[in-house]
Amino acid sequence: MTPLLKIVIGLISGVLGLGYLYRPDLIERMNAVLRDYLLNDAYIALERKKWGVFFLLVSFLFLYTGWSALTR
Repeated sequence: MTPLLKIVIGLISGVLGLGYLYRPDLIERMNAVLRDYLLNDAYIALERKKWGVFFLLVSFLFLYTGWSALTR
């Protein structure tokens, strides 16, 4: 995986994590579009904090590995 791709994935995960934590209404709108294919309303409502923390941790992981590979 290239370092720039890791940074992009990290930024996307960070935005998703912050969205889950601070703007669940935006996530619910996105969920309305994807509801039939990937997501379940009850699961999103009950687990939003866990998903938010998960995406932030994934974001930090990808940002760190991407940045460290770029600065070598």
